[in-house]
Amino acid sequence: MILDLMELSGKNLFRRGKRSWLTVIGIVIGITAIVTLFSLGQGLEDSVTQQFEDLGANVIYVLPGSGIGGLIGGGPDQAGAALGDDDLAAVKDSRGVSIAGPVVYAQTSGEFQGEQQRIPLLGISTDESQELVMRANALEVETGRNIRDLDRFSGLAGYSLNQGTVYENNVGLRSQITIRENKIRVVGIMEESGDPEVDRSIVMPIESVRTILDEEDRIDYILAEPSSGISPEEASENIEESLRRERNIQEGEEDFTVSTADDILESFQGILDVVQYVILGIVSIALFVGGLGIMNTMYMSVSERTKEIGIMKAMGATKKQILTIYLIESGVLGLIGGFIGIGIGLGLTELSFFLIREFVGTPLYPSFSLGLIGGTLTVSFFLGVFSGFLPARKAAKLEPVEAIRKK
Repeated sequence: MILDLMELSGKNLFRRGKRSWLTVIGIVIGITAIVTLFSLGQGLEDSVTQQFEDLGANVIYVLPGSGIGGLIGGGPDQAGAALGDDDLAAVKDSRGVSIAGPVVYAQTSGEFQGEQQRIPLLGISTDESQELVMRANALEVETGRNIRDLDRFSGLAGYSLNQGTVYENNVGLRSQITIRENKIRVVGIMEESGDPEVDRSIVMPIESVRTILDEEDRIDYILAEPSSGISPEEASENIEESLRRERNIQEGEEDFTVSTADDILESFQGILDVVQYVILGIVSIALFVGGLGIMNTMYMSVSERTKEIGIMKAMGATKKQILTIYLIESGVLGLIGGFIGIGIGLGLTELSFFLIREFVGTPLYPSFSLGLIGGTLTVSFFLGVFSGFLPARKAAKLEPVEAIRKK
């Protein structure tokens, strides 16, 4: 019996042709937006999580002020009291800290063969902390050599500088870039890191960067690694205690931030979740409009098929069967919109990540889950059923004699 009702519902939908397709547009728009939004968000989250795992999940970040947002945005937040060499010493002396190194990050401009461009300048230590700092910032030498202790105005050029996407000409080994009247000789070319800022930067010994900036004690953030057997959380607490003692401040008055990689990742995910749910609220309007379209179509269908419904009931069709016919029709309309929306959404997600990889240079890849696809199909089906319930109930309540008399 149910198969017969489904067959009848299908014939009615095809009979209405263009009206059925126009009805699902709202559902298509809403489902497309949901699939695209969550696929992009999940892909971005997976990529960031993978990058943190590659860089080392046990890295601890010490920053002035609130800090975390600045790291995500590409540079440290300088709202708090500046870090200095005394803070670095306190971090190194903290219980459970194996190694710690300073970083200076500054935006400046560099001239290469008469062309001026914005260049991030990254200063790192060349002592035993160099490997940690380079790993945490995704710095790896591809050709040439690494910076050394005795280097003064020598540095590493980012991948984008070497590929000609910053300057008109490629920056290669032994090239010279002029930064604030200082000629920087390129001794190494870095591999692609996936971070557009790192890929266009110049990496130099921290003392050289301080000299260029004329700030002898500047430290923008400190990276630390816990000792073997010590968790990052435990080491972070010890660092906080040491810095409070060094700065002579009480707990709760901190003008610095100590964060683990998990803290930064959690903060990023929180921001992403807020954005997703705000956009989801806006997208819900499109789904609501799509539901109203299905309801309107089903009401029109009831009005046009009043006599047909009367004949069916006169031949023995029950209220439940009439109700089922209309609910199947409205549910199928929702499903059609869901399938089309999923297809378009997946396509837009693939296109978006392709454009990001091609033009931004960030290695991001989409993430599609069966749960997302199944969930959106379920939502679209039940949205259709819910939207068609009132028209279906109206059709089921029609009296056979009165329905047959109507023209």
